[in-house]
Amino acid sequence: MNMRRHLLLSLLSAVMLALPWYTPFSGMLLWVAFVPLLALEHDFALRKARGCWKYYALTFIVWNAITTYWLSHATLAGAVGAIIGNALQMFLLFALFRWVKRKTNNATGYTFLVALWLAWEYFYFDAEISWPWLVLGNGFAKDIHLIQWYEYTGVLGGSLWVWLVNLVLFHIITARRTIYKKQRAITLTIAGLLIMAPITLSLIRFHTYRETINPCRVAILQPNIDPYHEKFNGLSGAEQLAILLSLAETATDSLTDYVIAPETAIDRVQENAIEQSEAVRAIRGFVARRPQVNFITGVTSLYFYSPDEKRSVTAREIENGAYDVFNASMQINRTDSIPVYHKSKLVLLVEKMPYPRFFSFLKSLSLDLGGYVGSYGTQEEREAFPSADGRFRIGTAICYESVYGRYYTEYIRKGANLMSIITNDGWWDDTPGYRQHLTYASLRAIETRRSIARSANTGISAIINQRGEASATTGWWERTSLSGTLNANEHITFYVRYGDYTGRAACLTLFLIGGYALVRGLLKKRG
Repeated sequence: MNMRRHLLLSLLSAVMLALPWYTPFSGMLLWVAFVPLLALEHDFALRKARGCWKYYALTFIVWNAITTYWLSHATLAGAVGAIIGNALQMFLLFALFRWVKRKTNNATGYTFLVALWLAWEYFYFDAEISWPWLVLGNGFAKDIHLIQWYEYTGVLGGSLWVWLVNLVLFHIITARRTIYKKQRAITLTIAGLLIMAPITLSLIRFHTYRETINPCRVAILQPNIDPYHEKFNGLSGAEQLAILLSLAETATDSLTDYVIAPETAIDRVQENAIEQSEAVRAIRGFVARRPQVNFITGVTSLYFYSPDEKRSVTAREIENGAYDVFNASMQINRTDSIPVYHKSKLVLLVEKMPYPRFFSFLKSLSLDLGGYVGSYGTQEEREAFPSADGRFRIGTAICYESVYGRYYTEYIRKGANLMSIITNDGWWDDTPGYRQHLTYASLRAIETRRSIARSANTGISAIINQRGEASATTGWWERTSLSGTLNANEHITFYVRYGDYTGRAACLTLFLIGGYALVRGLLKKRG
């Protein structure tokens, strides 16, 4: 009976942790999602029984599998690696928590668990091997009315919210027979405040927030070119460019400030001779007829090193030198300048091998999803493209970069008063993956208070305002365009200014409690 009960508790937590990433469900489920798992661990602790690890391992594997199984549509090996790798890290966090709790006491153990989880999420955003898709605060991405305060805390504030509510509710359940009515009332009041205070503040902020009127007209292109059968081996570059420019012709008018095209919409542009590219010349011709337009597009670019030039660790050797490949964006307008930005948060095993200085011999294991195989180049800093008239400065987050909140703020600190996200979500087919990716754009809009023009090759493209609302969207798998207005914003939010201070505080707490637990453990061992 205990085994069946423990299995049920384990799977119940897994399902409740996964459901908020699905469209019909709210992130509010996360407030109770860990309670069954904590109850399971509490039962094992009371009985001083062994074998708890099997159940929380199951919880984390099932949660990851339900939520991100769609990765298998692009690569089965990559999906298995992401699911098992992410679940393993969560498993280790919970195992460390159990060890500290045994060596100290319940209060210290649970505090350690919260600090450890937040510190892990904090470092995970910058790790060489990084897959922060399931950071707990991301689970509220569809509940934008509830999390307007992310402009102060970022998603780590949401993760802290999840853990605090779970622990208070768990305490109410486990201590219901051992605490007095007055204590129970106090605990219930704390739980109510933990839930209602952030929601109330968020609703007030949502309904009172007003965008400064600084309009920018955008035309967003969705060429809907199948990445498996057309992008790299079905349609020629000229045919794809013709589709793009045809959409741009119908989507723009005399008031259009920006045309935004998706990730890798154009292939094989040599940065050393960028003006000689046929695609660049064609877009130049389009802009010449519409001199007010700034044309931003995703591009696969090449940079060839001169013989005496220092090469990056991702440079590819050829007979007469070396070159780098970039997943990039570029802007073309009536000025002579063509700024190019290189995507720098790359998809593991697709766009990069981890630790290239040490594991360059593993390049052959990179997955071939079309285009170029092997590690792509990056750049040190973010940048914002200035419009031809100087009114706007737009950042271009490329695909996976929009998952990283702290990283995304670097565009704003570089002066971006508008944002674009260019992506190609067609690798995952019609699964929850591209919908989840879309909702993360709302998180970035709230954190930075920057409107977003989102151009997705295969959908969903969207216009997202500074409150995180998608005011207009396209459908999935349709060739179309979207026109609308964004308001530029110069204000710097608290989160943009100070970053993930929640994570830094968690690291300090973790250090203090970890040291205390270690000393206690050593003293008990000697005694």
